[in-house]
Amino acid sequence: MVVLVTRVVSAVFVAQALLVAAAAAQSLPIEHIQLRGDRFRGLAYAEMTPAQRVMLDHTVNSARSVTNTSANGPFNVLLRSPEIGDQVQQLGNSIRFASGLSPAQRELATLAAGRAWTSRYEWYQHARYAAQAGVPASVIDAIAAGRAPDLGVLANDDALAWRVAEELMFTRRVSDETYREALAAIGAQRLAAVGALAAYYELVSMILNVDRYPLPADAPPGAADALAPLPASALRRAPSGTVTARPQLADTDYERAIEALWVRLRAGVDPPFRLRAAAAYAVVAHWNGTRNRDPLADDQKIAFRFASELLATRAVSDETFAAARDALGERRLVNLIVLIGASNLHCAKLALAGNACSFDYY
Repeated sequence: MVVLVTRVVSAVFVAQALLVAAAAAQSLPIEHIQLRGDRFRGLAYAEMTPAQRVMLDHTVNSARSVTNTSANGPFNVLLRSPEIGDQVQQLGNSIRFASGLSPAQRELATLAAGRAWTSRYEWYQHARYAAQAGVPASVIDAIAAGRAPDLGVLANDDALAWRVAEELMFTRRVSDETYREALAAIGAQRLAAVGALAAYYELVSMILNVDRYPLPADAPPGAADALAPLPASALRRAPSGTVTARPQLADTDYERAIEALWVRLRAGVDPPFRLRAAAAYAVVAHWNGTRNRDPLADDQKIAFRFASELLATRAVSDETFAAARDALGERRLVNLIVLIGASNLHCAKLALAGNACSFDYY
């Protein structure tokens, strides 16, 4: 019965997405949008630059309008760097809506990221989408509480999507057993998509947590407390089984969007190479469970400290945030966060192949 309900709800979501696509010629208005924020002040349309208005239009008038017509979420922060931000929102649309995953699989992978990062706004939005996609309340509630859900109430494909995403988030590897079962059940394309989607929503969670993004004023009572806090000891655990090297999964269509983002980040001077390198050192240390030598230059120290603290604790302190913002400025700081998230996408792909994280370039 659960499988049947999930399939029916999935079909409804597909139909909704098609209706949105068909109505794309009738653009939604953006002139009266007032965005929210905390550490990053909420922007209004009237004060935006032409580049910011272009990004806002692309964000609202896109596939995501099936669930988001007012650019709530990470976009207020991303507008500080609208050219990079526009590529990030395009990447999100590509991974979310063109990955071949069912709505339930998408939302389970997203909940894995939201749970791992205790990202309250992400959870507020996607727990509802998961319920609409047929994910049982008992599973959603268990994930929120930091407990292992009863995967027996899910379709096997959905349960495996959850296992892959959850292992990536908490062990930074995927065990041979989980990988083998997932590859057989959902195939290479969807397996790669689960990893990419979970890592993309890590980037979203990073942005939301750095900003301390607020829930909407009309959120129901208790919504801000829906996620039980995780102790520091629960943020990282050892893989549940052996992890050996395996063939890298073939590239997918949305990986062109990932590569385009990488090219843009590497080609610019914002952040410059030395800061990209410092952030990459922090990412590699986090994924591999090692410690790299701290960079020597002052601005590198700030970038390294920001990235290390964010990845280790899923947040940054007021002191760390203020130091990074004052040293880098909002635009460069946002680009640094995106770089950390793009690096996570790279490391997730390597982890699916059973490999440690490494970079040939920054």
